[in-house]
Amino acid sequence: MVSSTTSSTNSNASTGSSIISALGTGSGIDSNKLADQLTEANKQVQAQRLTTKKTLLETQISDYGLMRSALSKLESAASALGSADTFNAKSLSVPDTKLLSITKLDAKAAAGGYQLKVEQVAQSQSVSSGTFSSMTDPIGKGTLVIRLGEWNAAGTDFEVDSSKVGGGTITIDDSNNSLTGLRDAINKANMGVSASIVGDGGSYRLLLTAKSGAKNEIEITATEDAGALGLAKFDFNETTRNMTQQQEGLDAKIRVNGLLVSRESNQIKDVIDGLEFDLFGASLTETISVSINEDKSVGEKAIRDFVAAYNTFKTEVEKLVGFDTELKDYGSLKTDPLAKSLTQGIRNLLSSAVPGLGDSGFSSLSSLGIRTERDGSLKIVEDEENTGFRAAIDKHYDMVRDLFVPKKSSSAANIELNKYTAQSKPGTYDVVITQQPSKGKNTGAAMGITFPLDTTGKDYNFKVKLDGTESALITIPAGKTYASAGALAADIQSLINLDANIKGVKSTVAVSVDAGKLVFTSDSYGSTSKVEFTAVSSDMDDLGIALGSGTAGTDVGGTVAGKVAFGYGNVLLPALGSDAEGLSMTVQPGATGGTITFSRGLAGGLSNQINDYLKSSGIIKERETTINKDIKKVEEDETALTRRSDAYRARLMSQFQAMESIVRSLNSTGDFLDGILDRLPFTSKN
Repeated sequence: MVSSTTSSTNSNASTGSSIISALGTGSGIDSNKLADQLTEANKQVQAQRLTTKKTLLETQISDYGLMRSALSKLESAASALGSADTFNAKSLSVPDTKLLSITKLDAKAAAGGYQLKVEQVAQSQSVSSGTFSSMTDPIGKGTLVIRLGEWNAAGTDFEVDSSKVGGGTITIDDSNNSLTGLRDAINKANMGVSASIVGDGGSYRLLLTAKSGAKNEIEITATEDAGALGLAKFDFNETTRNMTQQQEGLDAKIRVNGLLVSRESNQIKDVIDGLEFDLFGASLTETISVSINEDKSVGEKAIRDFVAAYNTFKTEVEKLVGFDTELKDYGSLKTDPLAKSLTQGIRNLLSSAVPGLGDSGFSSLSSLGIRTERDGSLKIVEDEENTGFRAAIDKHYDMVRDLFVPKKSSSAANIELNKYTAQSKPGTYDVVITQQPSKGKNTGAAMGITFPLDTTGKDYNFKVKLDGTESALITIPAGKTYASAGALAADIQSLINLDANIKGVKSTVAVSVDAGKLVFTSDSYGSTSKVEFTAVSSDMDDLGIALGSGTAGTDVGGTVAGKVAFGYGNVLLPALGSDAEGLSMTVQPGATGGTITFSRGLAGGLSNQINDYLKSSGIIKERETTINKDIKKVEEDETALTRRSDAYRARLMSQFQAMESIVRSLNSTGDFLDGILDRLPFTSKN
């Protein structure tokens, strides 16, 4: 109640004061209006200054957004110009034919004419089981080992393709002991073989289909559980054929300018580099003439588009940092040092020589007839004494491409420069190899057997740990004859690489024979590359294999530009903080050193510079953050000014009210004196 009474009292007093001021009692002056006028006059100069400053800052934020947009458009034009595909574009001429269809033409395709003759299309091998009365009846338990390779014409000898990682082991137990369970297990294993069930007059058959190709044919070996026989019905190997081959696997055969080549698939991707096509039929009489031609118009158009994009960029940015003729006023960024620095940086890059190109070829835009005019715009000089743009395109197209497109090279064939990053500085760097990269290896003892080798009655099994991953127990098939040590090595390599654990980490091993010894070599380089036998049966002694870790690989070591580089496997990375930081090299064994050269090209350098401006932590973002802080500070100053003005008005009103009180008192005294005079004897009117 106290609070309410106080509020009411203050309100009434304020209202009363306002009424008195409005009535003009006392002095007759409207003090409220006068206080407002004096307060506004006191505030106006500072308020106008803050408003002007805030408007400028908000306009600068908006204009930096316009600059971002202009830079992005320029970068898009530069990005297209920096792609090798732009300058390697090709056109294709091919007649109508039912034998093949062109599916892809890459810029890397070599120009020329090709005579194609399709002599055979690829075909998949398929094998079918005997009949089953139901898809859900038990089929037996155990394992089925499926491997890929090639059968001889008589179907009596299977040569495993040890280079393939397809195939694998299927386990049949209580959870999948049926024809449908076997089908689903094979398809789920993703081993390069598809399974389906085909109805056959009330009975059912399992149909297995391999991928197309002569070396993708199937070998199946069953190992049955003693208490649940039946899986042997799916045997399809050198000793037992309980499944029936429906068709053999065939390679596609194509003659290219008379040269016969074969491929596993009808999707041909690597016969003619950069040209892909699908085969639909074969003919021994029809020849298909394919012509691949260079298309310089794509590169030329990209250059012209870039010049136009830059001139548009220049026009748009000049409105922000210079005089806008349309608005007849200067842009908000005219005095902003960063904005001017950004635009000048772009101009400098386009007028300078491209670093990393050396002395050969074109090194700047002026080299190919693109001139900078007095107003800063670019102009294409079409033909100037045979040294203009037209001559550059027609006669020196390769050098034009090298000017714009990033370029990597190495003086040593066994050192390949693969990658670069935004931190990498163009230039030429010396590379010295101080330690060779190597792979983990395990060499067995001399084999105590002779070939041909019959594994009947032998128990050859082992576990191997490859690059830190241990396999399941691997068993060399019993009852099999190996004609040579090479055939045995190929079989062991296939069994290791098909192991589910090894496949899961995508490691592979190569098994070879050297001086009568089996040699196991990891496919990876470096100190983590190892081949270790963690378990071996006693019979493995025949093959010279014993428990042991072998020899670990080594990481490559060396220096780049005189600074120690970091090696991992056979990849060498220059030191952090060096000019070559971000470059990545693949080093092959035997390399001793050389020089690597890197250039971003003009387009790559421009894209890198613009992206550096535009990134989330870039200098434009930093400037925008600073401007936003300045805007907030102005808003705080405006709030403070309002508080000061309110206090100033309150003081004025207090002074006016005091003045009115004095005037009213004086008026009352005057009225009192007038009354006394009227009553005095000598001054009375009566």
